[in-house]
Amino acid sequence: MIKPNKIRQLLALFIVFASISIVALIAYKIYKVSLLKELPRILPKNIDVSLKQIHLTETMEDGKKWDLFAEKAEYDNTKEITHLTGGVRLVITGEGNAGDITVTAPSADYHNNSKDVSLVGDVLAKSASGMEITTKGAQYIAERNMIVSSGRVRYTDGKLTLEGVGMEFRLQSRDFSILSAVTADILPRAAK
Repeated sequence: MIKPNKIRQLLALFIVFASISIVALIAYKIYKVSLLKELPRILPKNIDVSLKQIHLTETMEDGKKWDLFAEKAEYDNTKEITHLTGGVRLVITGEGNAGDITVTAPSADYHNNSKDVSLVGDVLAKSASGMEITTKGAQYIAERNMIVSSGRVRYTDGKLTLEGVGMEFRLQSRDFSILSAVTADILPRAAK
């Protein structure tokens, strides 16, 4: 027969073991939750690589053609597109005295095969000489070295302001065309 003193000791041992097990289980759950908070966000299935602070450069035999900057890039291997977000900036190298043209947008898609850039949102293009173009969405077509848009466009250069719908801007020659519904404002010269 088991003595009552032994039963008390076994019961006390069982309570101590159960208490230690519960404390260990709680500590493990807390550790697991804190570990999960530290893990990076899992990428969507179609995104193979995600990068921060990206800078791409396109070069030709005669030098640099453009630089492309973004805060974040996600590469979609199935579509061969890199989705860019966070202050996208495309700096197109100017030839001769023309100077660079900087095009900014909230986001863009870089088409890896064609090297085209689809700019999304409020697009602003500025030249070193002070020319500005604003539009909602535009596309840089690498093969033709031009920027196009089908939306409303505003072009300002010095005292000239043009507005309309749709545009083509040939970067090498700096030829600019508004395709339809064109209005123009020319400020008068200041009196001498």
